[in-house]
Parts: sequence; structure tokens; C-alpha cells
Amino acid sequence: MNDSFKKPQNVVVLGGNSDIAFAILQELAKHRLEKVVLAGPNQTTLHQRASMVSDLGNIEVQVATFDATDLSQVAAQSELAMSLVPTVDLLIIAAGILGDQSSNESDPAAVAKILTTNFTGPAVAMTAAVEKMKKQGCGSILVLSSVAGAKVRRSNFIYGSSKAGLDSFSLGFSDALWNTPVQITVVRPGFVKTKMTESIKSVPMSTTPEKVAAAALRGLELGKEIVWVPSSFRTIVFGLRHMPRSVNRRLPF
Repeated sequence: MNDSFKKPQNVVVLGGNSDIAFAILQELAKHRLEKVVLAGPNQTTLHQRASMVSDLGNIEVQVATFDATDLSQVAAQSELAMSLVPTVDLLIIAAGILGDQSSNESDPAAVAKILTTNFTGPAVAMTAAVEKMKKQGCGSILVLSSVAGAKVRRSNFIYGSSKAGLDSFSLGFSDALWNTPVQITVVRPGFVKTKMTESIKSVPMSTTPEKVAAAALRGLELGKEIVWVPSSFRTIVFGLRHMPRSVNRRLPF
């Protein structure tokens, strides 16, 4: 259960190797974080990450398998990961891949992998998580979306559309859970400097996993449904949405 300061003590991460998820755990470790489950497809790197989380304090860390592309097993894998803690106070949905827009545009298999990893798999997992949280009578879900999903652009429309799907699904689910003890918060960061983006040149208004983590947890505490990081992206995306498509498709970013 959450501690007396409403900080989650038991956390499950789907996409356990995420740098942003780790930054969130770092913040929670300053309070009374007790049990963490890191779930993902690569057990070797998960164990390495688990060691890093253990070093944050007196935290019990377990690893579990979660492959967002294996749709026949996603629900079962999610349920198994969640069963490793007494209650799931917080579920972080952090599974995702960026892909390479220039080469993936002509590769059907690559498009399928990105859409499944970033949207379909997480959506199935979220459905399983919500059912568990309803039964336990509480729980919060942090969905790591992206500004790219709030306004899909020519330069990264495959990744952007996959995040747009997850973003919309999460907000729709949040509406369905209105007036229940289950909360869903969608986090929309801009360009984040992580291992996933290390091959890409940094862009203006770039942020860090630590800043995203602080904003995400603050939004969770305030009961927000959407968290923009940085917050100024809310206004920028509003402008992009109202820009003519003839102009939008020529944007250099």
C-alpha cells in the first residue's frame, strides 16, 4: 500500500530497463519504496538494472519476463509480474522502442514491431493491470507516452502514431475509471536524453529522465491525467494541431 505520505511502496515496471522508469524509482527510493518488480524481455540487462535499484536502499527487487510483442502471453506475463508484490501501488508502463523512421517506412515487419511494442502490448497489459487494481481496491498507473504522440509529424510518424494510440487508449481508460480508486496518469515528455535516444542529435527543449520523473510523480500526487514535460509543450502542441497540413508536413523536426 501507499505510505502515509501517499508514496507507493510496491512498484511494478513493464519495460524495466527504461532510464525514465529508473529515475522514477530513484525518486521513490527517497521515501518508503519497499518492493520493485522489473519486467522486460532481456533478463541479463534486467538483472543489471535490478542491482542498480537495490543499491538505492533497502529495496527488494525481482525480475520477470515481459515481451510486449508476444500478444498471446502479454496478459499472463503482466499478471505474473504483478503477483510478485502484495499490492500493486504503482504500475509504470515504460515498454517502448524508437525505431529508425527513414528505414522503417518501407519495412512492414519493423512497423508492426514498433506499433506492437509501443501500443498494442502495453494496452493489453494495462487492461490486465486495471482488473487487478479494481479487485485490490486501489492502484495507480503511470503511462510513459510522448509529445510525439500528441501531434504526429512527418519526421517520426511511425513512433508518433504508436504513442498516439497508447496515449488515447490510456485517456479513454481513465475516463472509464472515473470515480474509481484506480488512477491513470499519462506522461508526455519531449526529447529525453536516454540510452534509447543516444544516437540522435539533441534538440531544443530536451529534458532528462530525472526531470521527467519529478514531473510525473508530482502529477500523480495531484491526480493529473496528463503531464507535459516541459510544461510549455502544451502550448506548442496546441499551435501545431491548428497549423495547416500543407505547412505541417514541411516542418524540419
